[in-house]
Amino acid sequence: MAPKIICNFGVVNRKLHIILLMLGMTILMPSICFARDRSVDSLVLFKVWNYAQNHQQTSKGVERNVYLSYTYKTERRNPTLFLVPTMYSIAKGAREFFGEAYYKMKFHDAFHYDFHRQVICSTIPHNRTVMPNMLQYLTPNLYNETLYDNKMLSPFYYSNRFFYKYLVIPVTDKLAIIRFRPRTNNTQLIRGRAFVNIETGRINSIGFEGEFDMIKFNVTAAMNMSNEEDIVLPDRCLTESTFNFLGNKIVASCRANYNCPTTLPDSIDNVEDIKLMETLRPTSLTTNEQEIYDRHQEAREMRNQPEDTIPEKKSARFTDFLWENIGYNLINSTHANSGPASMRISPLFNPLYFSYSQSRGFSYKLNIGLQYTFNTHRYLTLNPQMGYNFKQRQFYYTAPLRMTYNPKRNGYAEFTWANGNRTNHASLVDDIIEKEGENFEVPEFKDEIFQLVNNVEAFDWVEVMTGLVYHRRRSTNRELMKSIGFPDEFRSFAPLLTFHFKPWQQKGPTLTANYERAIKGIFKSDLDYERWEFDLSYKHDMKSMRQINLRAGTGFYTQRSSDYFVDYTNFRDNNLATGWDDDWTGQFQLLDSRWYNESNYYIRGHLSFESPILALTWVPLVGHFVEMERLYLSALNIERRRPYFELGYGFTTRYLSTGFFTSFVGTKFESFGCKFTIELFRRW
Repeated sequence: MAPKIICNFGVVNRKLHIILLMLGMTILMPSICFARDRSVDSLVLFKVWNYAQNHQQTSKGVERNVYLSYTYKTERRNPTLFLVPTMYSIAKGAREFFGEAYYKMKFHDAFHYDFHRQVICSTIPHNRTVMPNMLQYLTPNLYNETLYDNKMLSPFYYSNRFFYKYLVIPVTDKLAIIRFRPRTNNTQLIRGRAFVNIETGRINSIGFEGEFDMIKFNVTAAMNMSNEEDIVLPDRCLTESTFNFLGNKIVASCRANYNCPTTLPDSIDNVEDIKLMETLRPTSLTTNEQEIYDRHQEAREMRNQPEDTIPEKKSARFTDFLWENIGYNLINSTHANSGPASMRISPLFNPLYFSYSQSRGFSYKLNIGLQYTFNTHRYLTLNPQMGYNFKQRQFYYTAPLRMTYNPKRNGYAEFTWANGNRTNHASLVDDIIEKEGENFEVPEFKDEIFQLVNNVEAFDWVEVMTGLVYHRRRSTNRELMKSIGFPDEFRSFAPLLTFHFKPWQQKGPTLTANYERAIKGIFKSDLDYERWEFDLSYKHDMKSMRQINLRAGTGFYTQRSSDYFVDYTNFRDNNLATGWDDDWTGQFQLLDSRWYNESNYYIRGHLSFESPILALTWVPLVGHFVEMERLYLSALNIERRRPYFELGYGFTTRYLSTGFFTSFVGTKFESFGCKFTIELFRRW
């Protein structure tokens, strides 16, 4: 007999409605809460945002012992990995590397601290640093405006709340989960969740993920709960990251313990000692970590065997020498120290110093740094910069040799040898054309500069610089100039006096006053002039990494014995490549270089606004890679030319910085151009 089915449709409908309602609420509740963002007004969030204000200074002077271990695994690699800075050491040979380090960490306040490495052990050749930017993700400053050294906006800083959406989920009467995600998919923002104390707003643990500078990372941190003074210092932190570039894939894992019991003497500094490291480890090595150590030790023992037991060992050693020294220094900065002397040379293959602009074309530069330290208060430095402009076909250089004798008062004496743009002056060109005719091609003049100055901070808000400056301008075609009866060389010698005023210290503008008075007859000088310049620069930091940059200035000649050649200290063309961090604000991007040396006076102003999230950031797909955006406005008034204006928009990404500029003479459009500099591996 078939079973008898009895169905009460009213009850079924009510139950079905309840089930569907609960299911719908389960699915839609997170999106509703995120969309309406009512959790911003939550008491829990306000306690988290205000927590740091009450504890910001409690970490001052605190010291902690930090143990760090890291593993690198090369899943895919090809020859292009050799071109990545700091990756040269793992671009060949073994595919897994392991290392350990022991640090002493000292806090200045809740958000600022120093690391001093005392012990290191690593299977990476020569204990070189690989992917140093990955290590910074170990210590997030959760309550600070930025999580990591002026990048990545923290969701737990009050002013950053507009960039995130929150959902607060109570777990117990004392514990809640805060889920957060960005309003736009941008590299300066993260997503994740945190367990917080409802009563105090203190973060107990956190997990979040993000992507910055070609590294995807996932951070899990447990905060130190035993001591209230460690408000930003985790007890343990694990960072897993992945680097993908041109078919290469490197997976890295880094774990840190911030509360190790053993304190080493300060005299132990960056020593390699595996036996000592074994006594410092807070936990045992994993099986994989120990295997990497064992394989490394076996390879080292093989290399140390007698040469007659290993065929072609001499040729292998020579090849390793080429790889490890010549090849490494082509891609990475060269650092050398020998007692009080040190040297640093930027890599010969360095895309970071390659740039292009509409008016100046392609250029490339190289930096060198030399220092000799006599004592902590006296040291000698030589920091030459060299570059080549392919459009102008000109080699530029500046070589400042500085003796610092009072660092506290910024006291130094400096001699600089440099060259400037090849240029002419309109008055000289007019005189030659009047004599020789309009078809005559006037050769340009090279400008060689020698300057000797002494600088000292006379008071806390005034710096005084005194010195001498000497220009030697020589024609690129000296015989031709002599043949038409015009000088082929012009020289000028002038004492200078400069005042830097900082009455508001770091919170206000910097005022500069510069005076030069040329004297004829000294070192064959034949130009006589008197020049004044005044300059104001100001950077106003706003919340959430936004910034306003302002620069204004004027300069004029009160006396001139000749109309030939005008040269200003603050108003001049920048010949060598500059990147985003060198600050494009304060420069004209489309102005013809000859106008810098044509007028007896100038009045200029520059204004820019910078923000990590402005316009392009909100564009899908593209906006994810934008790190910072800027708006530019520049104005100039000089002799024999109507007011000149430049408007611009720029942005920087992990690959390059780009700017688009348009210029106007009066209200009439003049030109449009662009500028870009390579930013690839800028932070590596």
